[in-house]
Amino acid sequence: MPSNTPRVSSVIHATKILEYYAAQREEYLSLTEISNALHMHKTTVYRILRTLQSVGWIEQSSANGRYRLGTGILLVASAVSVHRTTRSLIAEEMRKLSELHNETVVLSALRGNIGICVDMVKSHHSLSISPENGYIVPLERGATGKTLLASQPPDVIRTILESYPDDEAAALKRQIGDIQRDGYCISESEVDMGVAAIAVPLPLNDCTYTLTISGPMERLKQLDYQILKKSLLLTAESIIQKSAYLERA
Repeated sequence: MPSNTPRVSSVIHATKILEYYAAQREEYLSLTEISNALHMHKTTVYRILRTLQSVGWIEQSSANGRYRLGTGILLVASAVSVHRTTRSLIAEEMRKLSELHNETVVLSALRGNIGICVDMVKSHHSLSISPENGYIVPLERGATGKTLLASQPPDVIRTILESYPDDEAAALKRQIGDIQRDGYCISESEVDMGVAAIAVPLPLNDCTYTLTISGPMERLKQLDYQILKKSLLLTAESIIQKSAYLERA
């Protein structure tokens, strides 16, 4: 096994170099820039770049000797984009989040002026909140609906609020402002008695979704609302970043 360690280390170093390229705005990078940024010896960086160059994953400029990503890596990137759509990515991240806390995770979207549950991953508890895909999400009650409404463009929010009585619209407008400021919403027994929900916005290019953890109020309290909120925010951030990468690939 020790004889494999250098090979494994080289693969890890190569991965770090490729990820560094992906995070940069500059197309070409020099050997020194990569070495300094990743704290790798120049000899190590040079050897890895030459190896990646031999398979077409890295190209070297004949004019200045700097390196850029090669067309060979597009074959891998295109395979990822073919097999992993944004929706499959969201479903995978939702599954991870549900498994982390063993609670139901719901994805909702606005269709016209109506909130709709478009996907969910159910918890394994015998007592759980398990609405079905396609159920209507009330926009004026509950963390999911309010966050969904707060995430829409101002003209959409204004149009929807006009359909409510003045006093209800005013209260909802204040809550929308709080959600937009805080970046999340927590509700208790607003839609179903004894049920709590924590929701965060999930803005993607095709649609602005809402990601929610929902379950019995006492159980979610024991898990800690703030911990659940943090997990939701991290999941949403991960989905946004990975989705952007898929669109560029």
